Amino acid sequence: MRIIKYSRSKILHRLPGWLKLLLYKTWRCYWRIRVKLLPDRYHVDPYTINETIYVNTDRIEYAVKEGFDIYHYKGRVLSGDWDKDTVRFEDLDFFKSYHKKVENNIPWSETGYYKRVLEQIKTGEVKWGCKDKEELDERCSKLDEIFNDMKCKGYKEGWNENEISVNIGRDGEILFNNGRHRLTFAKLLNIEKVPVRITIRHTEWVEFKKEIFGYSKKFNNKVYALLTHPDLQHIPSHYDDTRFKIIKNHLTVDGGTLLDIGGHWGYFCHRFEDEGFECYCVENSNLNLYFLNRLKESETKNFKVIPQSIFDLPEGLPKKYNVVLALSVFHHFIKEEKTCKKFIEFLGNLKTHEMFFEPHNPDEPQMKRAYRNFRNEEFADFIVRNSALSKFEMIGLSEHGRTLYRIS
Repeated sequence: MRIIKYSRSKILHRLPGWLKLLLYKTWRCYWRIRVKLLPDRYHVDPYTINETIYVNTDRIEYAVKEGFDIYHYKGRVLSGDWDKDTVRFEDLDFFKSYHKKVENNIPWSETGYYKRVLEQIKTGEVKWGCKDKEELDERCSKLDEIFNDMKCKGYKEGWNENEISVNIGRDGEILFNNGRHRLTFAKLLNIEKVPVRITIRHTEWVEFKKEIFGYSKKFNNKVYALLTHPDLQHIPSHYDDTRFKIIKNHLTVDGGTLLDIGGHWGYFCHRFEDEGFECYCVENSNLNLYFLNRLKESETKNFKVIPQSIFDLPEGLPKKYNVVLALSVFHHFIKEEKTCKKFIEFLGNLKTHEMFFEPHNPDEPQMKRAYRNFRNEEFADFIVRNSALSKFEMIGLSEHGRTLYRIS
């Protein structure tokens, strides 16, 4: 079985890029059909109707043009193009008016929002429960109280019909649905995260969530690393954020280029892009690439995905990286003599300021007949001896007790 796997991997590495892309799309289609044809095997309820999630206010950039009733549609899954019919939240009448009011310290009566609502009331409409100017002024005064309270005390926990609700589009976009006053105040006050509830999700997004649950079934109902999308963070993972925190605390650079070797579903590129790094994620598993690209799209990230072996990197990549991540991946390169020689050549050509290295457990069954099998410090020393790096230091332990090294 090992020989068959190895041969398949070797063949894939030699295929032209267009054929790899075709295989990737074929695998994506296969995985979707598999989930649909075997619903009992892969179905796990992917959401909770009354679940509160926490979202960065900057992520709620667009609003659906026609909002959905938060009671009637709560927890619904809808197909169609409702998630494409959007408008920028900051182009909404209330946001523009209140922004102008705060920035220029003007009264409500000089805002476009107030003038529009007052004219509608004068024609006999009841707006926001207001039937006349006095009731509108009273409502506006209460909104000012909420703004000032949020300014002094932050965003209060709790839930009522005036709180923020969002919808999730087909690709994971977080779209504003209800609670424009509080979201406006939170944005203007630079409140980083707010609690929200989800009114509806697009059918395609729910199908993707089911695919993730289907994958996790093979691994004790857990994915490999934390998922950063707010609507996926409740999914259990084998790794939490321990490694990220340790690495971040031992970085000697504030930004620059970062190369993640064996990036799996891109967790570290998601996190370090948020820290200001220009990230490059190397991953050559078709299955991992499917989830990696979908999750990258759902978070609207900019890091570059390199769907190839680390030994066959394309032209046009940086010649030197400020940071290299090699977490539980290098042992795959020392199992066979041929790949071990390529690995040594790769290390000799690698240019980086620092590397963060997590070695394998040398007693694992997969390493029983390996060409080389190093103990932790031996492996770190092997990297130093075969690269331009000169020293290594232990910086902590991962969630599973594996040693983390900084090599520089």
